[in-house]
Amino acid sequence: MKFPIRHLFISLVGTCVFLLAISLRAQQSPASTTHSKACSIDNSPPSEADRALFLDDFKKTEVLSRAALKKDSADRLAHLSLVRALIGTDKVDEAQKEVDAWTSSAAQEPYAIVAAGELRHAEGYWLESYALMLKALKLDPCLPTAYAGLAAYESASGYRLTARKHLTLAHQLDPANREYELDWIFTLPLSEQILNLQSFLDRQNDLTDKQSRALHLKLGSLKAESGHACELAASDGPAHIPMVPMYAPYRVGVAAYGIEIAFNGKKRVLQIDTGASGFVLTRTGATALGLSPIEKSLVDGFGSGGGTNTLLQQANSVHIGGLEFKDCVVQSLAVNGVLGGGNQIGERLDDTDGIVGSDIFSRYLVTLDYIRHEIRLDPLPQQAASSSGPIDALGGRTDPDWMQIDRVVPPSMDSWTKVYRNGHELIMPARLSRAGEGGSQQLFIIDTGAESNLIDTAVAKQITHANESDNGLMGLGGGIVRLSETGKFVLDFAGLRLPVSSMDAINLPPHGGISGFLGYPTLSQLVMQIDYRDDLVHLTDPNGQHK
Repeated sequence: MKFPIRHLFISLVGTCVFLLAISLRAQQSPASTTHSKACSIDNSPPSEADRALFLDDFKKTEVLSRAALKKDSADRLAHLSLVRALIGTDKVDEAQKEVDAWTSSAAQEPYAIVAAGELRHAEGYWLESYALMLKALKLDPCLPTAYAGLAAYESASGYRLTARKHLTLAHQLDPANREYELDWIFTLPLSEQILNLQSFLDRQNDLTDKQSRALHLKLGSLKAESGHACELAASDGPAHIPMVPMYAPYRVGVAAYGIEIAFNGKKRVLQIDTGASGFVLTRTGATALGLSPIEKSLVDGFGSGGGTNTLLQQANSVHIGGLEFKDCVVQSLAVNGVLGGGNQIGERLDDTDGIVGSDIFSRYLVTLDYIRHEIRLDPLPQQAASSSGPIDALGGRTDPDWMQIDRVVPPSMDSWTKVYRNGHELIMPARLSRAGEGGSQQLFIIDTGAESNLIDTAVAKQITHANESDNGLMGLGGGIVRLSETGKFVLDFAGLRLPVSSMDAINLPPHGGISGFLGYPTLSQLVMQIDYRDDLVHLTDPNGQHK
């Protein structure tokens, strides 16, 4: 049995004339296109299929869409809803057939092109999806769903300011679309997110229990974040934070590395986890720290248990190395054993004090040096668009909306890898092949909290075999997930080459676009530098073992 993958995610009238000044980006580089067109605002209420789709009732959406297409085979909204429903129920092959038939019969239909783009995005071909959205907008510059499609790529690629503009357009053109409204809300400054999300929830009466709970928990998290900035209060010299070896009862030798953190003067050791966000304490680790409760919350991850309840709490003081932060939010798990531990006599209830996401340092250039066993923090390169604003003693911006800018790659970082980012998740482009030539482009999450490297079972079977094994893992989602074991292949990423003799395989959601995880066994041999502002990562292997 393998424990645990610590990958967190928690689980978003009349006619108006717009001058659409659109900054469109292809191939990761900005390009500008301007359209001037009178666009009609769609104030019609959502259809029954739209409502079912928003509520994640994909089966009902499929039934309604097929019925609409029987009445009118040219109903483009029904076509689009059907494709989305098929993607949502993991019927990717059927969705591909639907898209192929539609684009063959209506090659210049913007909605058909958008459907093709959404399918490519679901399969992990995000840049290709972006190009299709641009194509759709050339045919119809007033298409809100295409602007939302642009924003999906732009927000993940570091062009967050442009994504905000495009989501604003999508929401303005189709104000009744709740998906566009939520996506737009989460691009706003923090105080506006809180006000608009509260307004959104006050207007809803048909959300599923799962949706309502998730959005109310999100609102609580935003309120907690707003009142507790966790700003740097003191710095004692250069920010070099020593790593601490961590051991596990089920492994020989060092199992992982963490950092020593003092919450309100009381020390804990938390594992460094690029796949997590913030401070997450186990129930045992949170005991007797003098933390003040703020809100209830939930963390999600691998497993079938539906997530794990947590409590958001306030730490007045957090010391890390020679740094002191004030007024920080800490999550503590509500039950024991989520990150390892047992209930047998003589066993620890929790194997560890918790985990800490490297994103707590996102205001700085972060270096995770697993060779020297230290974390280093440096100022981010200056950007013209973000040169003004308050900074702390380490050169980190402290204004709450400082990251809402478009990526700029300075000359000194030309060799860095442009990654995608979804919140705290760092998503690395990688190429899989049998012998290091050809192969397919895939997306892997960089996760130092993952005990092993992982690959999606279906992707693995495209290049090698994946046989069932006796291994399994338990994550923050609860429950056990069974693993398979692959044969040999080659994984190229960030200028490095990893010859794989065998890798654990897991069934990942086909519509997630993610093909696997680069975990601790690989990342612990490297020096990793992260620029969370511009979504850039630089990996070096001092030993030259993977080059």
